[in-house]
Amino acid sequence: MVKSPSFSSASETAARTPPQVVQPSPSLSKFFGDTINTNSLASDFFDSFTTSTFISVSNPNAGASVPEKLSSLTAPAGETSPDSTDPSCSAGAERSESGVSTASLEILESPKPFSQIQAVFAGSDDPFATALSMSEMDRRNDAWLPSEGTRDILTAVATQQYSTVFVDKENLTMPGLRFDNIQGDAVKDLMLRFLGEKAAAKRQVLNASSVEQSFVGLKQLISCRNWRAAVDLCGRLLAAHGQGYGKSGLPTSHTTDSLQLWFVRLALLVKLGLFQNAEMEFESFGNLDQPDLYYEYYPHVYPGRRGSMVPFSMRILHAELQQYLGNPQESLDRLHRVKTVCSKVRAATHSSLTGCPCFAASVQLWRSRLGRVTYSMANCLLLMKDYVLAVEAYHAVIRCCPEQEPQLLSGIGRISLQIGDIKTAEKYFQEVEKVTQKLDGPQGKIMVLMNRKCPSLCANNNAAVCLLYLGKLKDSLRQLEALVQRDPGHYLHESVLFNLTTMYELESSRSMQKKQCLLEAVASREGDSFNTQCLKLA
Repeated sequence: MVKSPSFSSASETAARTPPQVVQPSPSLSKFFGDTINTNSLASDFFDSFTTSTFISVSNPNAGASVPEKLSSLTAPAGETSPDSTDPSCSAGAERSESGVSTASLEILESPKPFSQIQAVFAGSDDPFATALSMSEMDRRNDAWLPSEGTRDILTAVATQQYSTVFVDKENLTMPGLRFDNIQGDAVKDLMLRFLGEKAAAKRQVLNASSVEQSFVGLKQLISCRNWRAAVDLCGRLLAAHGQGYGKSGLPTSHTTDSLQLWFVRLALLVKLGLFQNAEMEFESFGNLDQPDLYYEYYPHVYPGRRGSMVPFSMRILHAELQQYLGNPQESLDRLHRVKTVCSKVRAATHSSLTGCPCFAASVQLWRSRLGRVTYSMANCLLLMKDYVLAVEAYHAVIRCCPEQEPQLLSGIGRISLQIGDIKTAEKYFQEVEKVTQKLDGPQGKIMVLMNRKCPSLCANNNAAVCLLYLGKLKDSLRQLEALVQRDPGHYLHESVLFNLTTMYELESSRSMQKKQCLLEAVASREGDSFNTQCLKLA
């Protein structure tokens, strides 16, 4: 049994709680994904959680196993969220020299004793009443429907005054790192093996120790595509919160910071293809419905705040992970459960907020989330080769997100091409041209051109493969080598390099030397997330 947080217990633990800071819950979504539209980088997958400040109370047990300098997480206050579903801007935001958008830092030390918490709510006699006036944006983003059992526990915690509520450990998350090995740099390891220490010393990339031990350093690593180092830094920051290696199964407390860190770490593991590792670390979170994942479970930390602390995109990631592990049906089941909750919240929004100033924003947010879940379901059906249901699901996404109609219709057309239905593909591409005629700007023209002709990288790569199958190995090699030399930043792509190294093996016995030249080119441009298997050196 674990003693739940209560109003009375806050003063008892105040003496051992270190000074904290008022922090936001940042979103790192803009650093993930390769999209055509640079104005909404990966906003179809990652969504921001909240942009308001809050009191972050770390786990009192955190300081025992980590250096003192890691005991506090700091982040830019009022960070701008790139989420397309509910975009928001923070006043006074600036762009730093590294190109990462940040906001002015305002670090405020919150008092340790609960009896002095009124200092945080200046000008108010009742801090709980003040907390009830939380922003509408937080209210929209945090809304979620707990299960009946979870609701009963949260109600008991919220109504306790003199008696303490005890919760079974089975009903809590209690996460912790499941592996603590340093991810390393595979590119540098290959250089040491094939080019020697002198050449390897020339490769200078950021690692978890060379950046600020905070969200700022984490964003810096991700923007440089040093995703393995970012995984390591997430582990350090989680250890500072008392959820490091060996802490799995031990009671802990959550904040929006800690859950954002978990989401980023798990998303990075999936991006790196480490699906088994991500599944192991997801196990502690169950179905993301445990009571300690809701604000109501921490009444002395988030007085008056309601809803889920779990980022919505973490729920999508939790559902999608199973399809990468060979269980697409389980992914569909999880996505259906998320879709059911989204539909209920959207219906409740229509019935209760009609006429409210925030009605339009709430409807837009939950319509976009419903479209995002449906889009994931369509992708899962496509993976299962159920093309009919996948196309129906994509049409449902269009109804939820009509602004994405050209892109989705183009995708349906390419599905038709893949299954050999040329006439249907032509019909969809013609429909895209009709839709894009109504659009302003270059986006519509780009979409039409992509349908008429593949992107240059894909087209040139395919043309080189065709030359190879025609028996023109030399011409195929010259074409790919010319592309890599002319624009290495664009054509040092894993698929291009894999084809190029395969052709080197077919051409002569000097393929190893040529592969090593490619390794040097990769080392000067790519981060530690580069997949070295495409070089075929191991």
